[in-house]
Amino acid sequence: MRLGLVGRDGRALPLALAQGALLHGDTAVLTEAEATLVFTGVDEEPVPSLLRGFSAPVELEGMDDDAQLLHLLAHDGDPFNRWEAGQRLGLRIALENIAAGADQISATPLNDAYVEALRAVLRHPQLDAAFKALVLELPDEDYIADQLDVVDPQRIHAVRQAMQMQLATTLHDDWQWAWAQHQDNGAYTPDPVSSGRRALAGLALDMLCLGATASGDSVWPGKAYQRVKDAGNMTDRLNALGALVDSGHALAARALVQFHRLFRDEPLALDKWFALQAHAPERNGGVLPMVRLLMKHPDFSLRNPNRARSLIFAYCHGNPAGFHRRDAAGYLFWADRVLELDAINPQVAARLARAMDAWARLAEPYRGAAREAIARVAAKPDLSNDVREVVTRALAGDPADAACAANAEARTTATPDTELKGQA
Repeated sequence: MRLGLVGRDGRALPLALAQGALLHGDTAVLTEAEATLVFTGVDEEPVPSLLRGFSAPVELEGMDDDAQLLHLLAHDGDPFNRWEAGQRLGLRIALENIAAGADQISATPLNDAYVEALRAVLRHPQLDAAFKALVLELPDEDYIADQLDVVDPQRIHAVRQAMQMQLATTLHDDWQWAWAQHQDNGAYTPDPVSSGRRALAGLALDMLCLGATASGDSVWPGKAYQRVKDAGNMTDRLNALGALVDSGHALAARALVQFHRLFRDEPLALDKWFALQAHAPERNGGVLPMVRLLMKHPDFSLRNPNRARSLIFAYCHGNPAGFHRRDAAGYLFWADRVLELDAINPQVAARLARAMDAWARLAEPYRGAAREAIARVAAKPDLSNDVREVVTRALAGDPADAACAANAEARTTATPDTELKGQA
């Protein structure tokens, strides 16, 4: 485990162990279930920075003090631990708000100390732009859900959206500064510095467009639309298009038409075009109808695996709030598409089927509806082995479905041909 001691002013404190040579540079080798490290020559109370560079594949427990995490976010010389501190703080705030239990979500879920720490990172003159963009991204909805025993996807989405809106509005002037400093990079180059500048400019534009939906400002959506039309590279163009789609601004529709007109003959660009719309934040149940409409688009074909992934997978795997609907329409859509794809490409269908792997941890009414959708797929007599394996394993996670799972498993081993295909 690589480690460091961070002083109150951010300086690195000496790593000298009282018990001798148990430390190799900045790395402690832990060979027992329990170990105590005593450092000497430390003239102030340090904040420990443990597991630097994610130096061991473990989860670290015990770093639960907000003040220590804020200190690491502001000062840690290790990029991974600095990012990790920000993620842990953001995750904690999200979980606290999700557990609050009230029907209404606070419009200001973030505390002042956390917002100011992120402002300091954004304005820091020495930090790399790419690193800033990573630190300033909130924990995503899937990661938040992974920390919960019972998952309400709609509440997670509402809390994270409130957190994001608060960052967009509270740091408005800082996002403007970040855009002004990083949006003009000259001719396109793929080097890391330029890539980082594009990433931070894209994040700033996304936040400025999101804030504009609250203030009614038309300036930043207008700038994003102009960038969709005349950006000098695909990254900047997609960042601008994503900013309009994510904010739900009226200009998003025109920008999508403009992008399609420019790149309708470029398959990879069109995949991005479909995926952006499938990933759009859920607002009033509008994502699924849009996905259904896009399936009828002349450029969409379910027989094209990349195109299917760009739309169907992006929706079912990558848009939790849009997929997990209270009316179960997302699950019905999933079941239809799994069965439809199974007749075309069982391997692709099996990957889509895994969107329901964690269904048993869902809160009601999602859980019951999800189980029904999985059982419907499992009940198809001529289901491929690829898909049957996925849905059988999913149903086996619920004792109430043990018999159904056993029957499905029996069907997968009914013939020698099936066994051979499973081995292959």
